[in-house]
Amino acid sequence: MEFTVQNIKHASIITINKDQLLGVENHLFQTLIQNSIETERKNIIVDLSDVKYVTSLGIESFIHAYATSKNKNINFTLKNVNAGIRNVLSTLKLTEPFGIS
Repeated sequence: MEFTVQNIKHASIITINKDQLLGVENHLFQTLIQNSIETERKNIIVDLSDVKYVTSLGIESFIHAYATSKNKNINFTLKNVNAGIRNVLSTLKLTEPFGIS
């Protein structure tokens, strides 16, 4: 399975179980984000431990998920972001909105 979702007390954790996000999975990812919002948890955490490469469509998917979450007063965070993806997000000035430190 490409994605797993774990709901804990105040967060939904979406783990992406693939090494590349090419954009073809955007619809499924957005559905998971919407489902997580409907659980009324205050945090959505996307675990990118396995992800080594993200296309511009994948980044667009993160931006859309962030905006959707923020509109519902839900925190959206990317965690376990590898150095290459972190550099791209830093160049795009997206590390702060995505909670990447």
